[in-house]
Amino acid sequence: MNSMKSDLKSSLVALLSDLIAIPTTYPPGNTVDFCNYVETRLKPCDYQMKRHMSCSPTDNLIVRIDSPSMSPSIAFNVHVDTVEPGSISAWEGDPYKAHIREDRLYGLGATNCKGSAALHIWLVEEIFRRGGIQRGSITFSFVGDEEALGPHGTKMLRDKSVLNPQILVVGAPTSNDLLIDERGVMWLRLVTFGTGGHAGDPTSADNAIDRLVRLLSLLEVEVFQKLEMRKQGRISSTVNVGKISGGTNTNVVPEQAAAEIDRRLLPNESVAEAFSEIQIALEKSAEPEDSYKLEMLVGTNGFQGESNGLGVKAFSNAITKGLGRPPVFLTPIGAFDGRHFATDKIEIINTGPGESSEGHSPNESILISELIDAVDIHLNAIESLVGFNS
Repeated sequence: MNSMKSDLKSSLVALLSDLIAIPTTYPPGNTVDFCNYVETRLKPCDYQMKRHMSCSPTDNLIVRIDSPSMSPSIAFNVHVDTVEPGSISAWEGDPYKAHIREDRLYGLGATNCKGSAALHIWLVEEIFRRGGIQRGSITFSFVGDEEALGPHGTKMLRDKSVLNPQILVVGAPTSNDLLIDERGVMWLRLVTFGTGGHAGDPTSADNAIDRLVRLLSLLEVEVFQKLEMRKQGRISSTVNVGKISGGTNTNVVPEQAAAEIDRRLLPNESVAEAFSEIQIALEKSAEPEDSYKLEMLVGTNGFQGESNGLGVKAFSNAITKGLGRPPVFLTPIGAFDGRHFATDKIEIINTGPGESSEGHSPNESILISELIDAVDIHLNAIESLVGFNS
């Protein structure tokens, strides 16, 4: 490795290690200290920076780089909150202290998504070192509330027009390939009601858990099984019952029960239609109308990108140049913050270092060589889109 690559590696490793050491786990998803760190580090660059918080402790930092020409407008977005580490005994070391083994850096959030955050911070500093940009504008956003699929991060910035780009580049673990399609996501809660009583005489009561089982069985037949047949190209429509709760004690007939359902939608399916489909199926049951309630928790539509867009072309060429092969266009599985812009008719690109399988797992890690490759790819794409002053 030449000295330039060696210096870059040292810089990125030190930066990512700093980020991993700042706890941002959800709950509560406190990103204040993280934004403090980034703001302090980037202050010498003398770019416009502003914090946005609509609900404490979810903080969001915006860094803006302008030129005399405002087009194209590009936004780089990355979430900095993480899931909890889970069982500490499953980790080989402290999840909040980065350690390196061979070409991998280990630590909570290394892949999802502090690796991309380190990349984006480094890019801001490198753009400053290169004298800024020749044309257009670039916004970097470091956000929270992604792991909760909540409204106080990217969604809030979009709704307030703080983020309003022509091209949105979301930092995501794609192993530096491209994800330009995304499924919609809908979270539902199905609540059932009954009448409590003694478990020794269950027929004198009305069991809410039994009702929930009946309704879920109905949905399995009327809706869930049919989703397996729905596909749009390589993208699948799916459903998962992820959480069930109910009852207060084993010897008490439960008065209330609930199930939470994750429904992933094809880009050509809408949240409204998907919700209505489940609602109509429930109405076919013989259950009293006031004995259950269907609630929407989260709902955003999907999107399908175009491979010939300005941003996609720039990143495709940069990947081909940097990796010596054409980009792979990935099949969507998870949900990223670009979904909040699904109806805005802009280019949305998910890309970044790290393997998606590493996120949310014990001993989460990222290939350092992939992080270095991401620098070259992003710099080449940025230079193609807006140019550098030196």
